[in-house]
Amino acid sequence: MSAWDIKPSDVSGVLKKTATAAEAMSTAGTAMQEALKSAASSAGTLSGPYCGVEAPMGPVGGALGEFMEHKAQELGYIAVRTERSLNGAYDATTEYAQGDLAMAANKQSQAIKEPVIDDKGQEIGPDGKPVEKPGAPK
Repeated sequence: MSAWDIKPSDVSGVLKKTATAAEAMSTAGTAMQEALKSAASSAGTLSGPYCGVEAPMGPVGGALGEFMEHKAQELGYIAVRTERSLNGAYDATTEYAQGDLAMAANKQSQAIKEPVIDDKGQEIGPDGKPVEKPGAPK
């Protein structure tokens, strides 16, 4: 590990740019989810006005719903992987700057561990339960 040659100020600049890009991706993902919900509900039904207010969803709306279900895990994975990568780079650089190369190596190895994501896009912890994010609604 003594071969590391990191410039913390350069890492900070890259992390800021990456965080900005990640935030834009998150905003786009949220907008996509909302657009798919709207498109699914606006796609019409099979039965028209004969089923009352709550008519069953038509085939296009159903297909959009299935698409989002299948993509939720992938989108969740991307979000968790991005968050872990940014936090890991920050933590490892902080330890490096403080001269603790062993801790920096540990932070780096923790950051590159493969996250486990369920079919709803939620990160699953080592105990098999969903990971609670600080500040996330319960």
